[in-house]
Amino acid sequence: MNKPSTEGGGASTELRIIVWQFVRIMVQLETVARARGRAKAPTVFADWRSAWTEIDRTLTRLADSDADAFSDLMMNQEVVLRCRDKSQVNEVTRAIENVMNQLDQQIRAVRGEAKAEEELRFERREMNALLKHLRKTGRGGVAARSTAAKAAATRAAGGPPKNASPPRRGRGRKG
Repeated sequence: MNKPSTEGGGASTELRIIVWQFVRIMVQLETVARARGRAKAPTVFADWRSAWTEIDRTLTRLADSDADAFSDLMMNQEVVLRCRDKSQVNEVTRAIENVMNQLDQQIRAVRGEAKAEEELRFERREMNALLKHLRKTGRGGVAARSTAAKAAATRAAGGPPKNASPPRRGRGRKG
């Protein structure tokens, strides 16, 4: 399951992520790490690198030898990982958001190809569910609140302060 939890207390957060989601996240983090260089790479990428290397090797081996085991590992198995602090949870959150934006672009690119579009929509829904769960699990402010949640909190508190600037338009989907 893609259920993050904060078992064991403290600032550390345990994440249980389905392997295919972990692959998507790590490919995104790896891309960011390469673009930024080692000094500015996401810290969670370095912390999860050994798990990533092991999973990647196993998937590569299974892809060549056992399609059923490959499929089972990708779709039915979980990786258990830890985020040390709020900043690492936020790195994972940003990576998931970036993956979702990429999936949106891919969905637009395959419009009219029903099977490909549905597969991408499935991935998008599942990544969104993981993102929501991660944000919800962020007890004590561990994960960033969504723009919608911030707006709802502002409305509930009687609106923005009088000297506040208007909200910036996010990277929402265009209709």
